[in-house]
Amino acid sequence: MSNDSTFWNRIAEKYAKSPIRDMEGYEATLDMTRAHLKPTDHVLELGCGTGTTSLKLAPSVARITATDYAEAMVAICVRRAEEQGVDNVAFRTADPFDPALEVGGYDVVMGWNFFHLLDDMRAGFRRSHELLAPAGLLVAKTPSLGSTPFAKRLLLRVIVGILQLVGKAPAVGFVTIEEVENAVKGAGFEILETHNTGGLVPRSYLIARKV
Repeated sequence: MSNDSTFWNRIAEKYAKSPIRDMEGYEATLDMTRAHLKPTDHVLELGCGTGTTSLKLAPSVARITATDYAEAMVAICVRRAEEQGVDNVAFRTADPFDPALEVGGYDVVMGWNFFHLLDDMRAGFRRSHELLAPAGLLVAKTPSLGSTPFAKRLLLRVIVGILQLVGKAPAVGFVTIEEVENAVKGAGFEILETHNTGGLVPRSYLIARKV
């Protein structure tokens, strides 16, 4: 993760200025997520980036702990929270396996465009299960590059590989929607809701309950 944190620290300010490409799809998944949130929830977001999702969902819950392993990203989050007057989101620099995160301490764990970036996606889902309170919810939106048609997938592998060589892209897992769902179930979750949010790359969006 050290290499990835270096990459995200370097591009943080530029990333923060980049518009969300599919705003309609993003807002739709926010609405689907809100439908499962309660005003008493303590939410943990893994890989919060520049904090957009946590800040948008903050009015729907009691509090959010939002983490990212890039210090520059977290600094942007803190600045945005202050600018927007949001006081129930605590941003901290941490990876999902940080021992400071409270085992069983969260009602909801979220990972938006995050789990495919981990060296071991399955370990990330198992850790999410560990961090959740009994019957807690997992919200995962995961780009599924492995579910693109073969020719497009091959082209994407070449492009991503070149970008990684020149330091313009992080390590990315070419996972399929099926692999994501199997990994979630294998980590001890019951999937309650699934959607392929589409776009240029298929994205697995799911809500799952800890069992």
